[in-house]
This record gives sequence, structure tokens and C-alpha cells, in this order.
Amino acid sequence: MFGKNTDKNQGGMGTNLSYMLLGAGAAAWWLSKEENRDKLEGWMNTAKEKMNMDVQPSKEEFPVLKAGHPHPDDIADNKMVAEGSQFGVHYYNEKEQQ
Repeated sequence: MFGKNTDKNQGGMGTNLSYMLLGAGAAAWWLSKEENRDKLEGWMNTAKEKMNMDVQPSKEEFPVLKAGHPHPDDIADNKMVAEGSQFGVHYYNEKEQQ
């Protein structure tokens, strides 16, 4: 830092290459055990399954389909719909009082 030429690229490609080789060596050592290879294969299969899952939820799981149309026997949902949203009323009252 002091007295050194700071224009030189400190670290540079040699350091990056060293880190990559170190990482590749660690991965090779870890994968040398069959147990670890099996773990990695399981992780990869799980990741593939998650990536291939349906993006759209099924109609049975989609909660908005029943929004505003509560079942007559669903008392809690009927009460919620009857009360309506109080956010708009509260917001309007705050603005009027200012």
C-alpha cells in the first residue's frame, strides 16, 4: 500500500485461476466418495422436479375463485364478506380529518 506501485493489477488472473482450481479440487475430492455423489444426484433431481413444476396453481388450490361468492354454510367467510373491506373507509376518514 505505502511505497508500492498501485497501478499494477494486484491479484489478477493468476489469483482468480488459483481460486477456480482450488474449488475444482475441493469438488473433485468431495465427489470422490460415492455417498456424496448420491447426495448430489438427489439434490439435482429435487432441483429438476422443482423447476419442472406447474407454474399455474390448480383450480382447486386457487383461492380467488371463491372470492366474493361465499358458500352459504361457510359462516366465517360470510361474515368477512358482509363486513367488507374497512381499509378504504379508514383511509377516506383519515384524509377527510386532515
